[in-house]
Amino acid sequence: MMFVLTTISEALLYVCFALLMGSYILALFPDDLIPTIVVSRKVKLFAVLGIAIFSFVPLISLVIYLSEDYGLFQSLQSILLTFEVGKSWLFMFVITVFLGVYIQFFHEKKAPYYSIIGIILVFLLILGVSWSSHANSIESLKGFITHFLHFASVVIWVGILLIVAWFSKNTKNWLSFLKWFHILALYCFGIIIITGLSLMSFSTPLEAYPDTWMVSYGQSLLIKHLFIIPLIAYAFINGILMKKRLLKKENFDPRPWARIEFFILLLIFAATGAMSQQSPPHNMYETISNEGFSSLFILFHDEVVFSDIAVQLVFSIDGVLLLCIAVLFLVMSLFSFVKKMPAIFSFIMSLFVVIAAYLGLLLSIQIV
Repeated sequence: MMFVLTTISEALLYVCFALLMGSYILALFPDDLIPTIVVSRKVKLFAVLGIAIFSFVPLISLVIYLSEDYGLFQSLQSILLTFEVGKSWLFMFVITVFLGVYIQFFHEKKAPYYSIIGIILVFLLILGVSWSSHANSIESLKGFITHFLHFASVVIWVGILLIVAWFSKNTKNWLSFLKWFHILALYCFGIIIITGLSLMSFSTPLEAYPDTWMVSYGQSLLIKHLFIIPLIAYAFINGILMKKRLLKKENFDPRPWARIEFFILLLIFAATGAMSQQSPPHNMYETISNEGFSSLFILFHDEVVFSDIAVQLVFSIDGVLLLCIAVLFLVMSLFSFVKKMPAIFSFIMSLFVVIAAYLGLLLSIQIV
């Protein structure tokens, strides 16, 4: 139960960050470069409250564990004042209070520097998240900077997408919006890939990536990476194909397709949230010894024993067939836009892409 609660709270935490960052960034642009956007004060305040609450959820299990021996108040005091994760949350709580007050009194202000101040406050909150990250605990300053760049790039990209997908009142100036957003998204995606690979290397060597599939952390990481496949497809649809569609049909509504891309990102957030609760496999032998094999992995390889701690990719007929089916689903997802089918059909196809690719990979490995 706690695992599910924390996973959901982590995903919603990223959404709250993205909403605030996206709303402040878009407020800096002139009206002729963006559609008409309205984000109410109440929505922003809920996002700020969400950051304070959702960022605390991972601490609940620690509080419960310590309170059995030291009592609730003393345990809470100890966590907030001595644990790095607690001190980072306390820092974030203080910033959320400032941000909440700022939104309450300056929400209606239109001058650019009001938005810049909001962006700075959100960046300070991102610093707090990076402070309590796995990367910071493993690689200190290098890990902290890498996680900050990674998370900030995600929040900027997703934030703008979220706002235009859900808070735009019309599709006016959508082509003008795509011209600059597509370039910004490419830069953000590039930074995300580079920093993501660096973050991944902190916990396990890249060449040992398949080995991590035996444990829960590696399973979550694999699912997260597989969702990047349809994400790239939707980035292609919304960034390239959408321009051509709008040039031919100005009254076409691109928002449903932007929302589908956002839902894929939300699923990636959920996988990331699951990873945050699992131990990175710095040493596969120790991780398996302490946590055992992933229950998902056991479904496909129930004959695995403790002495088996390495995975080798040996593609089987079933595995290759499933991977080919995944490619077919991906083509269907893209083709559905060309054939002007509902966006929900494409979303369902993208889910099948991930499922088929996952099954194909899990059936194409050999334990050695």
